[in-house]
Amino acid sequence: MAVPKNDKLSASLEDYLEAIYNLAVESNVVRSKNIAELLGVSKSSVTGAMRVLKKRGLANYKPYDCITLTESGQAAAVEVARKHRILKSFFISVLGVEKDIAQQAACKAEHTLGPEIITRLLFFIEFVSQSSENGCDLASEFQKFCNNKLQNSDFSSKETGEVDNIVGLNEVKPGQKARIVKIIGRSGVNKRIADMGVVSGTTVEVQRVAPLGDPIDVKLRGYHLSLRKEEASKIMVQLEQ
Repeated sequence: MAVPKNDKLSASLEDYLEAIYNLAVESNVVRSKNIAELLGVSKSSVTGAMRVLKKRGLANYKPYDCITLTESGQAAAVEVARKHRILKSFFISVLGVEKDIAQQAACKAEHTLGPEIITRLLFFIEFVSQSSENGCDLASEFQKFCNNKLQNSDFSSKETGEVDNIVGLNEVKPGQKARIVKIIGRSGVNKRIADMGVVSGTTVEVQRVAPLGDPIDVKLRGYHLSLRKEEASKIMVQLEQ
C-alpha cells in the first residue's frame, strides 16, 4: 500500500526513507547509527524520525533493534531513489555537471519536482541516449556549447546568477577550495587550460603559492596542476564556505 497523496512526506522524512533503502541494499542490517553516519545527523534526530515513520506505517522500528521498511515505506523509498537516480543521471549525462555537484543538486530537487517533470526528464534522457546511438550525440554537443559560452563570453554576474565570493583563482589562499565559475578570454592558452580539466563546475583546491605569487599549485579532479599567475587570474571561482 503506497503513501496516500494527501499524506505528503517532508523532505527530511524522504531522506530518511532513502537512507534506509540504500543501506538495506548494501547490507541486510540497518541500525540508527548507520543512518546517522550516512546523513550526518545525530542519533537523537534519527530516533525522532524513526518514531514518525513508524507511526505513519512506513518503518518497523524498536530501540536498539534493526530498522526495516514496511511495504508502504519500501514503495515510497523506491520512488524517492528513482527520482534521485533520474535527476543525477540528467545532470551528469546530459548537462555535463560534475558528479559531486550533481549529487547535491539531485538531493535537493528530488523533493520538489513532481512526477510529470520527472517522467519527462526520464524520456529526455532516453531520447538523448537513442540519438547518440543513431550518430547524433546531443549531450556532447550541448556540453561543448555550454563550455564555449562560459569561456568565450565576458564574465557577467547576470549570466551566472552568482556574485558572492567570486574572485580570480590567483586570489584564493592555500588550503581554500573553490568552484570554477568561468574562464575569461578567448586565447589558445585558455583552451589549453580547459583541456587540462579546468572547466566550469569543477572544484579546485589551492595547495601552494610561490613567494612572489607565481606559479600557483592547485589540485583538481584528483591530480595536481601548476598555473601561472596570469592564467589563474582568468579563472573565476566561487569560494566554498
